[in-house]
Amino acid sequence: MAIRWQSGSRAGFRSISASILALAAVVWMGVYEASGQTLKELVEGAKKEGTLRGQWSENTFGGSAGMAEAVAGMNKKYGLNLKAQFTPGPDMQRLMLRVVQEAEAGQPASTDVYVGNSQAMLDATKSKVLKPIEWGKILERKLSPEGNFQPIAPDNSYLTFATTVVGIQYNSNLVKGADIPRKLEDVLNPKWKGKIAATPYAAGLREFSMPDLLGREYMLEFTKKLSKQIAGLIRCGEAERITSGEFLMLVMTCGGNDSIVLQRSGAPIGHTVLQEGTVLHMRYTGVPKNSRSPNAGALFAAFLHTPEGQALLWKHDGMDLHLYPDSHMKKEVEKVRSAGGKVIVSSPQWLSSLKGYQEMQKELEKILREGGR
Repeated sequence: MAIRWQSGSRAGFRSISASILALAAVVWMGVYEASGQTLKELVEGAKKEGTLRGQWSENTFGGSAGMAEAVAGMNKKYGLNLKAQFTPGPDMQRLMLRVVQEAEAGQPASTDVYVGNSQAMLDATKSKVLKPIEWGKILERKLSPEGNFQPIAPDNSYLTFATTVVGIQYNSNLVKGADIPRKLEDVLNPKWKGKIAATPYAAGLREFSMPDLLGREYMLEFTKKLSKQIAGLIRCGEAERITSGEFLMLVMTCGGNDSIVLQRSGAPIGHTVLQEGTVLHMRYTGVPKNSRSPNAGALFAAFLHTPEGQALLWKHDGMDLHLYPDSHMKKEVEKVRSAGGKVIVSSPQWLSSLKGYQEMQKELEKILREGGR
Protein backbone atom coordinates (compact mmCIF):
# COMPACT_ATOMS: atom_id res chain seq x y z
CA MET A 1 0.00 0.00 0.00
CA ALA A 2 1.39 3.41 -0.99
CA ILE A 3 0.63 6.59 0.95
CA ARG A 4 0.92 9.95 -0.77
CA TRP A 5 0.98 13.10 1.34
CA GLN A 6 0.67 16.34 -0.59
CA SER A 7 0.01 18.95 2.08
CA GLY A 8 0.23 19.56 5.80
CA SER A 9 2.98 19.03 8.32
CA ARG A 10 5.35 16.12 8.88
CA ALA A 11 3.83 15.75 12.33
CA GLY A 12 0.47 15.14 10.67
CA PHE A 13 2.04 12.53 8.41
CA ARG A 14 3.63 10.77 11.38
CA SER A 15 0.30 10.81 13.23
CA ILE A 16 -1.58 9.21 10.32
CA SER A 17 1.25 6.68 9.76
CA ALA A 18 1.12 5.71 13.42
CA SER A 19 -2.64 5.27 13.20
CA ILE A 20 -2.31 3.05 10.14
CA LEU A 21 0.35 0.93 11.85
CA ALA A 22 -1.82 0.61 14.95
CA LEU A 23 -4.78 -0.44 12.81
CA ALA A 24 -2.59 -2.98 11.01
CA ALA A 25 -1.50 -4.43 14.35
CA VAL A 26 -5.11 -4.78 15.46
CA VAL A 27 -6.03 -6.51 12.20
CA TRP A 28 -2.96 -8.78 12.44
CA MET A 29 -3.73 -9.82 16.02
CA GLY A 30 -7.36 -10.33 15.09
CA VAL A 31 -6.37 -12.79 12.36
CA TYR A 32 -4.08 -14.80 14.60
CA GLU A 33 -6.38 -14.84 17.60
CA ALA A 34 -9.34 -16.05 15.58
CA SER A 35 -10.13 -19.68 16.34
CA GLY A 36 -13.19 -21.84 16.82
CA GLN A 37 -14.64 -22.76 20.19
CA THR A 38 -16.22 -26.06 19.16
CA LEU A 39 -14.48 -29.11 17.75
CA LYS A 40 -16.19 -28.66 14.37
CA GLU A 41 -15.11 -25.01 14.18
CA LEU A 42 -11.53 -25.92 15.09
CA VAL A 43 -11.40 -28.57 12.37
CA GLU A 44 -12.72 -26.15 9.74
CA GLY A 45 -10.26 -23.48 10.87
CA ALA A 46 -7.33 -25.92 10.84
CA LYS A 47 -8.16 -26.91 7.26
CA LYS A 48 -7.60 -23.31 6.21
CA GLU A 49 -4.38 -22.96 8.23
CA GLY A 50 -2.69 -25.99 6.66
CA THR A 51 0.45 -26.04 8.82
CA LEU A 52 1.10 -26.70 12.51
CA ARG A 53 4.37 -25.32 13.87
CA GLY A 54 5.79 -26.90 16.99
CA GLN A 55 8.85 -26.00 19.01
CA TRP A 56 10.19 -27.89 22.02
CA SER A 57 13.19 -30.00 22.97
CA GLU A 58 14.13 -33.04 20.87
CA ASN A 59 13.91 -34.96 24.14
CA THR A 60 10.28 -33.94 24.62
CA PHE A 61 7.47 -35.95 23.04
CA GLY A 62 9.86 -37.64 20.65
CA GLY A 63 10.98 -34.36 19.08
CA SER A 64 10.39 -34.11 15.33
CA ALA A 65 9.40 -37.77 14.95
CA GLY A 66 6.87 -37.51 17.77
CA MET A 67 5.29 -34.39 16.35
CA ALA A 68 5.08 -35.90 12.86
CA GLU A 69 3.34 -38.97 14.27
CA ALA A 70 0.92 -36.83 16.30
CA VAL A 71 0.00 -34.66 13.33
CA ALA A 72 -0.51 -37.79 11.21
CA GLY A 73 -2.88 -39.03 13.93
CA MET A 74 -4.71 -35.69 13.93
CA ASN A 75 -5.07 -35.80 10.16
CA LYS A 76 -6.59 -39.27 10.33
CA LYS A 77 -8.89 -38.52 13.26
CA TYR A 78 -10.16 -35.12 12.14
CA GLY A 79 -10.02 -35.50 8.34
CA LEU A 80 -7.23 -32.96 7.88
CA ASN A 81 -4.15 -32.60 5.72
CA LEU A 82 -1.98 -30.59 8.10
CA LYS A 83 1.75 -30.35 7.57
CA ALA A 84 3.98 -30.65 10.62
CA GLN A 85 6.79 -28.13 10.97
CA PHE A 86 9.06 -28.87 13.94
CA THR A 87 11.93 -26.74 15.22
CA PRO A 88 14.08 -27.85 18.18
CA GLY A 89 13.76 -25.28 20.94
CA PRO A 90 15.21 -24.26 24.30
CA ASP A 91 13.99 -25.41 27.71
CA MET A 92 10.38 -24.78 28.68
CA GLN A 93 10.91 -21.58 30.65
CA ARG A 94 13.12 -19.96 28.04
CA LEU A 95 10.70 -20.85 25.26
CA MET A 96 7.85 -19.26 27.20
CA LEU A 97 9.98 -16.12 27.61
CA ARG A 98 10.51 -16.11 23.84
CA VAL A 99 6.76 -16.41 23.18
CA VAL A 100 6.08 -13.52 25.57
CA GLN A 101 8.73 -11.35 23.89
CA GLU A 102 7.33 -12.14 20.43
CA ALA A 103 3.83 -11.16 21.55
CA GLU A 104 5.09 -7.89 23.02
CA ALA A 105 6.89 -7.12 19.76
CA GLY A 106 3.78 -7.88 17.67
CA GLN A 107 5.42 -10.88 16.03
CA PRO A 108 3.93 -14.33 15.40
CA ALA A 109 4.80 -16.99 17.95
CA SER A 110 7.63 -19.41 17.21
CA THR A 111 5.26 -22.26 18.02
CA ASP A 112 1.55 -22.61 17.31
CA VAL A 113 1.07 -24.71 20.44
CA TYR A 114 3.09 -24.36 23.60
CA VAL A 115 4.18 -27.39 25.67
CA GLY A 116 5.56 -26.65 29.13
CA ASN A 117 5.77 -27.30 32.85
CA SER A 118 4.06 -25.70 35.85
CA GLN A 119 6.57 -22.88 36.30
CA ALA A 120 6.34 -21.89 32.64
CA MET A 121 2.54 -21.88 32.84
CA LEU A 122 2.69 -19.71 35.93
CA ASP A 123 4.79 -17.27 33.90
CA ALA A 124 2.24 -17.48 31.08
CA THR A 125 -0.58 -16.70 33.50
CA LYS A 126 1.18 -13.53 34.61
CA SER A 127 1.84 -12.37 31.05
CA LYS A 128 -1.59 -13.45 29.72
CA VAL A 129 0.04 -14.64 26.51
CA LEU A 130 -2.12 -17.77 26.03
CA LYS A 131 -5.52 -17.77 24.38
CA PRO A 132 -8.55 -18.80 26.50
CA ILE A 133 -10.27 -21.78 24.89
CA GLU A 134 -13.38 -23.65 26.01
CA TRP A 135 -11.49 -26.91 26.47
CA GLY A 136 -14.47 -28.70 27.96
CA LYS A 137 -16.31 -28.36 24.64
CA ILE A 138 -13.58 -29.90 22.51
CA LEU A 139 -12.08 -32.68 24.66
CA GLU A 140 -13.15 -36.19 23.75
CA ARG A 141 -13.17 -37.27 27.41
CA LYS A 142 -14.27 -35.36 30.48
CA LEU A 143 -11.36 -33.95 32.48
CA SER A 144 -12.36 -33.70 36.12
CA PRO A 145 -10.55 -32.03 39.05
CA GLU A 146 -8.77 -34.16 41.63
CA GLY A 147 -9.07 -32.68 45.10
CA ASN A 148 -7.68 -29.15 44.90
CA PHE A 149 -5.95 -29.86 41.60
CA GLN A 150 -7.60 -28.16 38.63
CA PRO A 151 -6.39 -29.71 35.33
CA ILE A 152 -7.80 -26.77 33.33
CA ALA A 153 -6.77 -23.20 34.13
CA PRO A 154 -9.48 -21.07 35.78
CA ASP A 155 -9.33 -18.74 32.76
CA ASN A 156 -9.16 -21.65 30.25
CA SER A 157 -5.75 -20.50 29.00
CA TYR A 158 -4.08 -23.92 29.41
CA LEU A 159 -4.71 -27.52 30.43
CA THR A 160 -2.60 -30.41 31.64
CA PHE A 161 -2.03 -33.45 29.45
CA ALA A 162 0.53 -35.69 31.20
CA THR A 163 2.02 -36.63 34.58
CA THR A 164 5.56 -37.49 35.68
CA VAL A 165 6.39 -38.92 39.10
CA VAL A 166 9.42 -37.58 40.99
CA GLY A 167 11.82 -40.04 42.64
CA ILE A 168 15.38 -41.34 42.41
CA GLN A 169 16.96 -42.65 39.21
CA TYR A 170 19.61 -45.36 39.52
CA ASN A 171 21.85 -47.70 37.53
CA SER A 172 20.04 -51.03 37.82
CA ASN A 173 23.23 -53.05 37.17
CA LEU A 174 25.06 -51.41 40.06
CA VAL A 175 22.24 -50.66 42.51
CA LYS A 176 20.11 -53.72 43.25
CA GLY A 177 17.80 -55.29 45.79
CA ALA A 178 18.13 -53.85 49.28
CA ASP A 179 20.48 -51.14 47.97
CA ILE A 180 17.69 -49.46 46.02
CA PRO A 181 16.67 -46.38 48.06
CA ARG A 182 13.26 -46.67 49.69
CA LYS A 183 13.50 -43.60 51.91
CA LEU A 184 15.24 -40.29 51.35
CA GLU A 185 17.80 -40.93 54.10
CA ASP A 186 18.95 -44.13 52.32
CA VAL A 187 21.02 -42.10 49.85
CA LEU A 188 23.14 -40.80 52.76
CA ASN A 189 24.66 -44.25 53.29
CA PRO A 190 28.48 -43.80 53.30
CA LYS A 191 28.79 -46.43 50.54
CA TRP A 192 27.27 -43.93 48.06
CA LYS A 193 29.66 -41.07 48.86
CA GLY A 194 31.15 -39.69 45.64
CA LYS A 195 28.97 -41.91 43.48
CA ILE A 196 25.70 -40.00 43.16
CA ALA A 197 24.49 -36.79 41.52
CA ALA A 198 21.87 -34.10 42.09
CA THR A 199 20.51 -31.48 39.70
CA PRO A 200 21.79 -27.90 39.61
CA TYR A 201 18.22 -26.66 40.13
CA ALA A 202 17.48 -28.89 43.16
CA ALA A 203 14.73 -30.85 41.39
CA GLY A 204 12.47 -32.62 43.86
CA LEU A 205 14.38 -31.24 46.83
CA ARG A 206 12.77 -27.82 46.36
CA GLU A 207 9.25 -29.29 46.36
CA PHE A 208 9.97 -31.61 49.31
CA SER A 209 11.00 -28.54 51.31
CA MET A 210 7.47 -27.14 51.20
CA PRO A 211 5.12 -27.52 54.21
CA ASP A 212 2.97 -30.03 52.28
CA LEU A 213 5.84 -32.55 52.37
CA LEU A 214 8.92 -32.58 54.63
CA GLY A 215 9.34 -28.87 55.27
CA ARG A 216 12.07 -26.26 55.12
CA GLU A 217 14.25 -27.16 58.13
CA TYR A 218 14.34 -30.87 57.40
CA MET A 219 15.25 -30.39 53.75
CA LEU A 220 17.91 -27.78 54.49
CA GLU A 221 19.70 -30.21 56.81
CA PHE A 222 19.19 -33.13 54.43
CA THR A 223 20.55 -31.15 51.45
CA LYS A 224 23.65 -30.16 53.43
CA LYS A 225 24.31 -33.84 54.09
CA LEU A 226 23.50 -34.77 50.50
CA SER A 227 25.95 -32.16 49.18
CA LYS A 228 28.75 -34.08 50.92
CA GLN A 229 27.69 -37.27 49.15
CA ILE A 230 27.36 -36.08 45.57
CA ALA A 231 30.13 -36.18 42.96
CA GLY A 232 28.52 -33.70 40.60
CA LEU A 233 25.43 -31.94 39.29
CA ILE A 234 23.64 -33.11 36.15
CA ARG A 235 20.45 -32.05 34.43
CA CYS A 236 17.29 -34.09 34.13
CA GLY A 237 17.40 -35.98 30.85
CA GLU A 238 21.10 -36.87 31.08
CA ALA A 239 20.34 -40.49 31.94
CA GLU A 240 23.28 -41.73 29.88
CA ARG A 241 25.50 -40.51 32.72
CA ILE A 242 23.65 -42.93 34.99
CA THR A 243 23.58 -45.87 32.56
CA SER A 244 27.30 -45.45 31.85
CA GLY A 245 28.12 -45.77 35.55
CA GLU A 246 29.58 -42.26 35.82
CA PHE A 247 27.01 -41.76 38.60
CA LEU A 248 25.06 -44.52 40.29
CA MET A 249 22.03 -42.39 41.19
CA LEU A 250 20.33 -39.06 40.54
CA VAL A 251 18.74 -37.55 43.66
CA MET A 252 16.09 -36.41 42.73
CA THR A 253 14.51 -36.55 39.28
CA CYS A 254 12.13 -34.27 37.40
CA GLY A 255 10.04 -37.39 36.83
CA GLY A 256 10.78 -41.00 35.95
CA ASN A 257 9.52 -40.93 32.38
CA ASP A 258 12.95 -41.06 30.70
CA SER A 259 13.76 -44.18 32.73
CA ILE A 260 10.62 -45.84 31.39
CA VAL A 261 11.61 -45.12 27.79
CA LEU A 262 15.21 -46.29 28.26
CA GLN A 263 14.18 -49.50 30.02
CA ARG A 264 12.41 -50.56 26.82
CA SER A 265 15.75 -50.61 25.00
CA GLY A 266 17.37 -52.70 27.73
CA ALA A 267 19.33 -49.84 29.29
CA PRO A 268 20.41 -50.46 32.91
CA ILE A 269 18.20 -47.80 34.44
CA GLY A 270 15.64 -47.84 37.23
CA HIS A 271 13.46 -45.32 39.01
CA THR A 272 12.16 -45.57 42.56
CA VAL A 273 9.54 -43.47 44.33
CA LEU A 274 10.18 -42.77 48.01
CA GLN A 275 8.04 -43.90 50.93
CA GLU A 276 7.73 -40.33 52.18
CA GLY A 277 5.82 -39.40 49.05
CA THR A 278 6.26 -37.85 45.66
CA VAL A 279 5.64 -34.75 43.60
CA LEU A 280 3.68 -35.01 40.37
CA HIS A 281 5.29 -32.80 37.75
CA MET A 282 2.52 -32.01 35.31
CA ARG A 283 2.94 -31.17 31.65
CA TYR A 284 0.71 -28.46 30.19
CA THR A 285 -0.23 -27.13 26.81
CA GLY A 286 -1.82 -23.92 25.52
CA VAL A 287 -2.13 -21.83 22.38
CA PRO A 288 -0.26 -18.50 22.15
CA LYS A 289 -2.49 -15.57 21.28
CA ASN A 290 -0.06 -14.77 18.45
CA SER A 291 -0.16 -18.31 17.01
CA ARG A 292 -0.32 -18.44 13.22
CA SER A 293 -2.45 -21.60 13.38
CA PRO A 294 -4.50 -21.32 16.57
CA ASN A 295 -7.14 -23.80 15.43
CA ALA A 296 -4.56 -26.46 14.61
CA GLY A 297 -2.77 -25.66 17.88
CA ALA A 298 -5.93 -26.16 19.92
CA LEU A 299 -6.68 -29.39 18.04
CA PHE A 300 -3.18 -30.66 18.88
CA ALA A 301 -3.85 -30.00 22.58
CA ALA A 302 -7.21 -31.79 22.33
CA PHE A 303 -5.66 -34.72 20.44
CA LEU A 304 -3.17 -35.32 23.27
CA HIS A 305 -6.16 -36.17 25.47
CA THR A 306 -7.58 -38.81 23.13
CA PRO A 307 -6.66 -42.48 23.71
CA GLU A 308 -4.51 -42.24 20.58
CA GLY A 309 -2.70 -39.15 21.82
CA GLN A 310 -2.11 -40.61 25.29
CA ALA A 311 -0.71 -43.78 23.69
CA LEU A 312 1.75 -41.67 21.68
CA LEU A 313 2.85 -39.83 24.82
CA TRP A 314 3.49 -43.17 26.53
CA LYS A 315 5.38 -44.44 23.50
CA HIS A 316 7.65 -41.44 23.01
CA ASP A 317 7.91 -39.92 26.49
CA GLY A 318 6.98 -42.61 28.98
CA MET A 319 4.16 -40.50 30.41
CA ASP A 320 0.41 -40.10 30.27
CA LEU A 321 -2.21 -38.39 32.43
CA HIS A 322 -2.90 -40.00 35.80
CA LEU A 323 -6.43 -38.52 35.88
CA TYR A 324 -7.58 -41.03 33.28
CA PRO A 325 -8.56 -44.41 34.84
CA ASP A 326 -6.77 -46.43 32.14
CA SER A 327 -3.48 -44.53 32.36
CA HIS A 328 -0.13 -46.02 33.31
CA MET A 329 0.68 -43.09 35.58
CA LYS A 330 -2.48 -43.59 37.64
CA LYS A 331 -1.10 -46.96 38.73
CA GLU A 332 2.20 -45.36 39.79
CA VAL A 333 0.45 -42.64 41.78
CA GLU A 334 -1.86 -45.12 43.49
CA LYS A 335 1.16 -47.17 44.64
CA VAL A 336 2.41 -44.18 46.59
CA ARG A 337 -0.98 -43.36 48.05
CA SER A 338 -1.71 -46.96 49.06
CA ALA A 339 1.65 -47.07 50.87
CA GLY A 340 0.69 -43.98 52.87
CA GLY A 341 3.00 -41.57 51.07
CA LYS A 342 2.06 -37.98 50.37
CA VAL A 343 1.27 -36.98 46.79
CA ILE A 344 1.65 -33.32 45.86
CA VAL A 345 0.68 -32.00 42.44
CA SER A 346 3.05 -29.30 41.24
CA SER A 347 0.64 -27.04 39.38
CA PRO A 348 0.76 -23.31 38.59
CA GLN A 349 -1.86 -22.75 41.28
CA TRP A 350 0.18 -24.70 43.84
CA LEU A 351 3.36 -22.80 42.98
CA SER A 352 1.60 -19.45 43.20
CA SER A 353 0.25 -20.33 46.66
CA LEU A 354 3.68 -21.01 48.13
CA LYS A 355 5.65 -18.47 50.11
CA GLY A 356 9.41 -18.46 49.67
CA TYR A 357 9.50 -21.24 47.04
CA GLN A 358 11.94 -19.52 44.70
CA GLU A 359 14.08 -18.28 47.59
CA MET A 360 14.22 -21.82 48.99
CA GLN A 361 15.21 -23.21 45.60
CA LYS A 362 18.08 -20.74 45.35
CA GLU A 363 19.22 -21.62 48.86
CA LEU A 364 19.22 -25.35 48.08
CA GLU A 365 21.02 -24.75 44.78
CA LYS A 366 23.74 -22.86 46.61
CA ILE A 367 24.18 -25.65 49.15
CA LEU A 368 24.55 -28.22 46.37
CA ARG A 369 27.06 -26.05 44.47
CA GLU A 370 29.16 -25.27 47.50
CA GLY A 371 29.15 -28.69 49.11
CA GLY A 372 27.14 -27.68 52.16
CA ARG A 373 29.24 -24.67 53.14
